[in-house]
This record gives sequence, structure tokens and C-alpha cells, in this order.
Amino acid sequence: MAAERIKKVAGLLNCPVCYETYKKPKYLPCHHSYCEGCMEKIQTGSNIICPECRETSVVPTGGVKELPNNFFINRLLDEVDLKRKVEGEDEAKCDMCVKEGNAVALCLDCVTFLCEYCHEVHKNMKEYQSHNITELVELQSKKKQVDVRPKAKSLLCPDHDLEMNFFCETCDQLVCHYCTTNEHNGHVHNSVKKMTNKHRKEMEKMIEPVEELINKLSTSRKKVIAAGEKITSQATEVDQQVDLYYDELRRQIEQQREELKNKLRELSTNKKKAISLQLEQIDFAEAQLSSIKELNDAVKNGSDQEALFMKKQVGDDVKRLTNSYSKLETEPVELPTMEFVPSKEYKESFPQFGQLFDDVAIPDNCEAIDIPAQPLVAGSKIDFTIITKNRNNECCSKGGSHIVVQAQSSRGDVVPVEVKDNNDGSYCASFVAKQVGEVKLSITIEEDHIKGSPYTIMVYRDYKTVNKPRKVVNDDGNMISPCGITFGKDGVWAVTDQSNHYVCIFDSQDRLIRRFGQSGNGSGQFRSPWGISFDANNHLYVADYSNHRIQKFDVNGTYLLQFGYSGTGNGQLQYPIGVVVHNDKVFVTENNNRRVSVFHINGQFSHIIGSGQFSNPWDVVVTSKDQLLVADYGNNCIFRFTLDGTYVDKFGNYHLSQPTALTSDLYGFILVCESGNHCVSVFDKDGVFIHSFGSSGSAEGQFSNPYGIAVSFSDDVYVADMSNQRVQIF
Repeated sequence: MAAERIKKVAGLLNCPVCYETYKKPKYLPCHHSYCEGCMEKIQTGSNIICPECRETSVVPTGGVKELPNNFFINRLLDEVDLKRKVEGEDEAKCDMCVKEGNAVALCLDCVTFLCEYCHEVHKNMKEYQSHNITELVELQSKKKQVDVRPKAKSLLCPDHDLEMNFFCETCDQLVCHYCTTNEHNGHVHNSVKKMTNKHRKEMEKMIEPVEELINKLSTSRKKVIAAGEKITSQATEVDQQVDLYYDELRRQIEQQREELKNKLRELSTNKKKAISLQLEQIDFAEAQLSSIKELNDAVKNGSDQEALFMKKQVGDDVKRLTNSYSKLETEPVELPTMEFVPSKEYKESFPQFGQLFDDVAIPDNCEAIDIPAQPLVAGSKIDFTIITKNRNNECCSKGGSHIVVQAQSSRGDVVPVEVKDNNDGSYCASFVAKQVGEVKLSITIEEDHIKGSPYTIMVYRDYKTVNKPRKVVNDDGNMISPCGITFGKDGVWAVTDQSNHYVCIFDSQDRLIRRFGQSGNGSGQFRSPWGISFDANNHLYVADYSNHRIQKFDVNGTYLLQFGYSGTGNGQLQYPIGVVVHNDKVFVTENNNRRVSVFHINGQFSHIIGSGQFSNPWDVVVTSKDQLLVADYGNNCIFRFTLDGTYVDKFGNYHLSQPTALTSDLYGFILVCESGNHCVSVFDKDGVFIHSFGSSGSAEGQFSNPYGIAVSFSDDVYVADMSNQRVQIF
């Protein structure tokens, strides 16, 4: 392992100027390293031009010796020196005594060579009894393989000549113990050992923009080279076309042919010059970014002190370079857009028989107009226009571009799209959005997306057409007071029956699978179960209303745990009625405590939301946009919060009467059950009222105290019609 490592780093130990092993290696601000003596030789006035990246650096007032030492190369040099001595390539002297006799052993813990005398002393001293001392003969004969590295050298404070064993976060620098009590007194600081892990992670995060930019530039370089090669091959192809065409016209158009060829060569040359210049810029950027990346890689092998010593400089350089090069043009500045168009009626156009065009559609400049930004009702026809533009961002004057338009629904269905070429650089396209959900509209020219593509178009159900239910479920007449509804995996759904004190589980075909629970206060028993919610593992959380608790079950009805008990303190509940599970949190509305209590899924209390804002919080839901909505029965409105409990707004005040339950579909629409109006009201994602369906009564499509609502994964709306003792499915 050690030998392999030495081979890998051997190439890093030679100075790029003198090609010999580094002597006093120093860093330039561009992060390239050279011998101190070599830097003095290439210094011009007060500047040094880096031989590798050509960046000009100002030499400090004190000269080259004031530049920072390359600790990492010094460590590698020490490592190579140690390895050569261990393997017998160089003579090893005793590190312990003044006589510096020939070493016969190596202490692997101290990383110290020992002569025969010091060897005996070392192994007989109490404090070294546990040290691993190995004979050099064993190491040199390869009988024993060890990976030994030199100990890191301590960095000394330039002001106090003490070891810098502390790191000041306030000033972002290493300091000694004396500094912490004087210049840095009152600052945030701690020992290097405690600070290292935190700040190494910061440096890993810090370097991410550089790695992303290097990858981006590498991809850009390939694209630019490919564009240059295609320009060359295309120029050759066009050159042949010109030859063939003008050979037919013979000598009488020779002069015109040469003029066009000269124009082609000039255009091709200019394009390739622009490509070459762009490549130089990219290579220069890559060189600088790679140097700081190599420095960061070297930091990983450095000591804690060295890593922290370089942290601020690396951070400053990362910020400077990423700001400088993040705006660098990464798309080819020139593209293969040359085309030879012969004149069909050459006699009429004499003496001009043909033209050289650079009017090809460039995908990045092309755009589609009239793409709908707002959600559309299913069945809407979508008409839009594609405008093609050339390299100068001017509208193309002719058609014929190879345009491919594809529309695909969120369910995977491909929607047919009609495209008409207007032969003036514009194209008309249209399709009908039949499927509810997202439609991805992709528009490409020569396999490259145009500006803004792919587009996302939202298509939603027309809730105004909701009228009669497609099915009614009443558990063969056994339902008495259905209230909470929730959907789990594979279309399984559950409903609580408040008066029967149990939970019913149905499959995706709305067939009853099982019931569990009975009246009581024991584990797995209920007293008026109300709200219910599945988590990601298909576990059920049930708001046990009159027992003042939440109970958790698996999908088979097996009791798992419970949390909460009667009270007003944190983690206590008073008549919990609504419950929803989102990620690892359980949100519970409390009717009497007038708040939302938040727990972890293991039942541990987390925090409170909305205390003092509610009158009678009833139901709670988390939308697809990660917003928390609370139906307030007493205030006749819906409150909106962020998941951490920050109040956003409220809506529905002028439309709602006693809201008891709510849900959100995949497209952001919010459906609210109203006990006072015996209907379901629909709002858009911003809380704007759209439509209501249902009325007071017992006929299908009518409601009497709708107390639960949920949207299935197949987009059906399930409503718990409590006083009518049924669930209606729309």
C-alpha cells in the first residue's frame, strides 16, 4: 500500500521549472508551486508570471520567502525520505541521541529511528512499553509490511512562536493559546481537534461549485470541439456541392464560383477562429479551476492544522473563480450553419446563380409562443406557434427545419401533436389535452431543445361537471357514522366509523377487507375514532377522539403504539379530531386546545402550530406544495401555514360554513367539506373559490353532514356522508 502511494505522488515532487526535487516549495496565489529559488529566478520586478497558467502574481514586500510554504509537498517529501530509509535505499541515522549512530530499529508509534543503544532504552521505558518497535532488518527484507508515514509538523504562531492548536471561527484562522486570551479574546474558538471535522465538511461543501463548473466546462469543451469538427466537415461538404454545381455551369461562371468559395472559406475560417478562441478561454478556466481542485484534494491528505490554515484562502479563491467563470460562455459561439442554395432559375437570376446562406435555425434562439401558463380543463385544445431564429437571433426567412414536437401525459400516454410548416420560419402546432395531470411538451430542432423546452402544462378535472357519484359504499348497511377517510398503498383505503368505534379497510375495488377496533379505552380500542391517515409504510394513525390520544396500527389492524393523553401541555391532547402524516411528522388538530400538535412518527412530541389563532380546528392536510392547511369550523375559513408553523394566510371566509374536512389533489386544488352548507367546495391552489357541488338531502349527490374527504390515486373523490351513513365516490 505504501509503495503504491509513493509511486502515485512521485510525479508531484518535481518542480516544473527546474525538473528536480522541490527545495523549499512555495505557493503562488494561483495555487501552483515551485522551488523558492526557482521563483526568484522567474521573478520580474515585483511580479511572477506563473509558467503553468500564465496568471500574474504580485510578490510580497519581503520577497518570495514571504509566500506560503507548500505543506503538502513537504509532507510528501518527508514521506518519500522515510520510505527510502525504511527500505534501505538511504542510510537511516538515530533520531534520539546526539551521536546519530546507525539506526537498527523504527518505532512505528513515534515514527523515530533508533540506534542499538536507544532501541534498548526506548523499549525499557515505561511510557513506551506499548509502542510498536520493529527491526529495520525485518522491514528491509520485506518480512514485515507496514504503512508508516511521518508525523505532521506543528505550525507555529508567527507572533508568539507557540503551536497553533486553536482555530478562531470569528476570524477564520489558526491561533495559539496566547492568542485566544489576547487578540482573539471573546471570539468563538476551540481546539483544532474539535474544529477539524466541522470545517473539513465546510471545505467539501465549498468546493462543490468548482467541481460543478469543471464538469460543465468539460462538457462544454466536448461540445465546442464537436462543433468545430462538424464545421470543418460541413465546410468540406458544402465545398463539394459548390464544385458540382459550378462544374455544370462551366467556365462562364468560374469567376462567380471562386467568389463564393472565397466567401465560404472566410466564413469557415472566422467560425473556427471563434471556436479556437473559445477553446483557449475554456482551457484557461479549466487550468485555474483544476489547480484549486488539486489543492483541495491535497488538503484531504494534510494535517488538521494545514487544512484549516488553507481554508480561508481556498474559500476566497473558490468564490473569486466561480464568480469569474460561472458566466463563461459554455455553448459553442459558432455552429455549423452554412448552407449552399443554388438558384433554380439561373437564367433569370444571371449573373448571380446561387447564394451562400447562414440562416439555419439555432435551437437556443428559437421559441414557442402561446404556450398556456395557467392550468387547463381536460379536453382543451392547445394551439401554439414555434418561431425559428438564426445565429444572429433574427427570424429565419424560410421553413424546412427538422422540428420534432412531443406531448406526454403524467400517465405515460403520448398525445398526438399536429405541426404545420408555414414556410416562413414559423410553424403552427396543436393538440388536445385529454388526460388529467401534467403534460410535458418537448420541442426539439436537430435533437436539441428550443428555448424553454420541455414545457409543463397542467390539466385538471373540471370540478364543475361533478354531479352524481359513480358509486356509493355503505358496508352492506353496517355504516353508522363514517367520518375520516385516507388512502394507502395499492389503492387501499380506510374509513373511521365514529358510532361503531372501529375502522373499516377497503381494497382498490372498494370491497371491504376487514374491520378492527371496539368501544373502550384499552390498546386497539376506540371511543369515537375520527381523523385517520396512512404513512409511507402503510401504517395507520387514528385520532381516538374521546380517549385523547393517537393510536398507530399496521394495515392488518395490528396495534403498534399510542401517544398523547388528556391535558393542555406539550405532548398532551384534548379531543384530537384531525390527523395527517407527512414524511416523519404527525400533525394533529385538537378541538378543545384549539391548536395543531406535531409529533414524530414514533410518538415523540415536536412542536405546536397556531396556538391562539383557531376557534375550532377540525381537519388538517399537507398539500403537494408542502403547505399545511387547517379547516377551522368556528372561524369558517381555512388557515395556511408552512410545515414549520409559520402563518401564511387564510381563505374561504365568504364561501364556507362550518368546514369539517379538507384534502388537496395532485394538481393543487383544495376540496373542503361544509357541514353547514352540506356540500363540497373547490378552491384553486391560491385559495380562490371555483365551484361547489352537492346540496342538503339524502339522494345520490346530496349530503347530510359531510365529515370526511380524500382523493384517490386514480383521481376519484371520496366523501364521508356521515348522517346519510355512506361514502359517496365521485
